[in-house]
Amino acid sequence: MPRGRTFVDLVPALPSDLDESGTPGAATELLQSWSSELVRPSAAPPGADTVLPGADSVVPYLATSWHASPGGDYTFDLRRGVRGSTGDTFTAADVSWSIERDLATSPVAPFLFSLANLDVRDPVTILGRYAVRINVSAPSPFLLGVLAWFDEGIYDRKLYLAHATASDPWAERWGATHSANFGAYYVSSFLAGRRVVLLANPHSWVHPYYRKVEIKEVSSAGHRVAALLDGSADHTSAIDWKDYTDVALYGAASQVSASILQTGPTVESWLLNVSRGPLANVLVRRALNLAVERSDLSGKIYYGHATPDVLAVPSVYGQAQPAGYDLVEARRLLAAAGYDKGFKLRVYVDAEIAGGDEAKELALLASQLSEVGVTLVPVVVYNEDQLLAVAQAHRLDSTIEDIAPVLGGAGFTLIEDDDPSIDVASPAAADRYRNATLEALLARLRTTPAGAAAKRLVAQAEQIVDADVPAVNFFELPVENITRSNVTGYGAYAEPVTYYEYLHPDR
Repeated sequence: MPRGRTFVDLVPALPSDLDESGTPGAATELLQSWSSELVRPSAAPPGADTVLPGADSVVPYLATSWHASPGGDYTFDLRRGVRGSTGDTFTAADVSWSIERDLATSPVAPFLFSLANLDVRDPVTILGRYAVRINVSAPSPFLLGVLAWFDEGIYDRKLYLAHATASDPWAERWGATHSANFGAYYVSSFLAGRRVVLLANPHSWVHPYYRKVEIKEVSSAGHRVAALLDGSADHTSAIDWKDYTDVALYGAASQVSASILQTGPTVESWLLNVSRGPLANVLVRRALNLAVERSDLSGKIYYGHATPDVLAVPSVYGQAQPAGYDLVEARRLLAAAGYDKGFKLRVYVDAEIAGGDEAKELALLASQLSEVGVTLVPVVVYNEDQLLAVAQAHRLDSTIEDIAPVLGGAGFTLIEDDDPSIDVASPAAADRYRNATLEALLARLRTTPAGAAAKRLVAQAEQIVDADVPAVNFFELPVENITRSNVTGYGAYAEPVTYYEYLHPDR
């Protein structure tokens, strides 16, 4: 059915709140598809073997250029002639107000700004109508990456203030169902649980091909696939791997292609509580790491599309992964730790793991571990929030979870996963993993500008985590892209996103 220049995207779920200050949820990442930031993350060419750039690799968006001072402050030259959907002109005042709003309302921005050493008492200095300085207390390798994240988007200050009230000074209630930015699209209508309609900003400098984007919530993966095949939709993702394989094999006849945008940086990981029992012994943890045959699991659960991951830094950031499977050495390590006759180990799993095929994965994993005498006792939890709460209470021996980083890069991955002194919500904090040498290295990293020195600190920190094995990584999870065959412009990003303004039919 011809739709002209309308793009239809079918998603499993829509966010319940369109304001970045809302509580993060499973579909919150959709907001970045129409947000506007000073800079955006650099895209990598899509593909299963793509290597993503570091967190400091960004491209211009509302800022056209920038430079860092020796003390770590960044001065940005702003794009001129930019207007929002209502015609408001973008200026430095919007940047200053937006960062103040992020600090006041966002559930994530204060942590990220702290990581980037933003001077929260004086975050922005307006240097002119089209120039600002972002002030920091110390240099950071993460500041550009934080500013590229959609939660730190730049808003149309005048439009928000027009809807503010004494009880809601940041207009969060209005923002929950509307948009006010300077990007290529704005929210024309929003019906929670049904659809979001985006229209092209008539004043945008971007001039996207698609004038209208309809994002519809369709919970059934089968129905989403059927809509792609009959031509009534243009894009979807998050279908089961059997259906994905079928579309990859047979979709061309219906002008549909199925590809992997990237594998990772989301990692399926077995998180180990190191505070007690056998898992307190590093030899046991190393043995478990060697007892998992990841390629076999990937072939049977993900049809071979998940990339086996052994080390703390995934291959999507350029880290070559060893085979990581050696039953002889695993048995030797268990014997050296005093567990030559094995032991029982309870593992708690969210029902959404392995694309909902958690029972099959657990059965395969239990069979593999039995080869070294470890009896796996699985418990499936059907409430992800409940699992998180119990894990953070330190009452679980181990859990299997999908760990998705907020920012890109190896350094941020280590901080978010393995340093409880910086991130109190990290897996390391939940599982009582502490290493003073690691924490000292990552503290130095936080105040080191991006570059060779920061990379050396990351390499040293990575070696410590790999030796300690606070988690047994399984796979880097693939990001599906099922789309009409003639649509191009997709990219690979640390936070998987579809920037609709970059898409167009292959001409």
